[in-house]
Amino acid sequence: MNINDFVSVDHLLADILSTVDDEKLRRGLTKGWYVSRIQKALQELAFDTFFAEVTLDLTLNRDTLSMEMPEGIFNIREIYLYNDECCSPSVSQVVHWKRQFNNKGGGDGYTAKIKDSGGSGYSDPFIPSSSNYNNESLYSGTKFYANVVNGTMMFSTDCRSYSKVRIIANGIGGEVGGLPLVPRFFEEAVSDFVYVRFYKAMKAREPRKYRGLWADSKEDLTVSMRKARIRVSDMDSYEKESLEEYLSSMYHK
Repeated sequence: MNINDFVSVDHLLADILSTVDDEKLRRGLTKGWYVSRIQKALQELAFDTFFAEVTLDLTLNRDTLSMEMPEGIFNIREIYLYNDECCSPSVSQVVHWKRQFNNKGGGDGYTAKIKDSGGSGYSDPFIPSSSNYNNESLYSGTKFYANVVNGTMMFSTDCRSYSKVRIIANGIGGEVGGLPLVPRFFEEAVSDFVYVRFYKAMKAREPRKYRGLWADSKEDLTVSMRKARIRVSDMDSYEKESLEEYLSSMYHK
C-alpha cells in the first residue's frame, strides 16, 4: 500500500479545525485533545471493522515465560514460536490457547483447573501428558500453549525451547499514544467522530447554541461509519494484504 493512501494528522486537523472554527485553538481545547479524538475514532473503527491485521515478531523471555501484551493490538488470532533471525522464521511451532492457564510470577510453576500432569490429579484432555500416551499414533510430544491474563501473555514450559514469538492480531492502526495512521477511506468517518465529540463538549457549555449542531453531527457520523464498514468489506485480497503489511511495519519502528 502506498503511503499516499493514508491521511496525515495535520491534513485532518486542518480540515477539522476549519470546520469547527477553531483554527487558532481558542475554544479551550488543545491540539492534543483533537489528536486524541482522532486516535479514538480510529480505535473505534478498528474494533468495529477489524480492518487492521498486524504481525509482530518479539523476543520471548525464557526465564519468566511471559510478556506484556503489545500495545495497539487486540483479538489475537495466531501465535507461533521460532528460533531464526527476527521476522524470518524457517521453522515455526503453533502455540495453542489454554483456558485458565496462569504462571503469574514467571517460571515453570502455574495454575489451571486441568494441568498437563499431576497437581490437579487429572490430565489435560486437549493437550494430554506424554506419560499417559505411549502409543506413537497418539499425541505424546511436547506441549506449546499460552494464555493472556490481565494484559500479560503467559507461555507453557516447553515454549522455552524457542526464542522468538510471532503474534498475528488485529491492530488499532498505530501504537497507543503515537500519531494515528488513518487510511484515506476512513477520513470522513474519523472527521465526523471528532465533530460529534467537539459539539458535545461545546454543548455542555452552551446547550442552546450547540445542541442542534451536535444532533446533526451524530446523524452524519452514522452515515459515514456505515460507508466505512462497506469500504472495508469491499476491499479485495490484494488491498487487504497490502494494508496489513504496511500497518505491521509501523510496529517495528
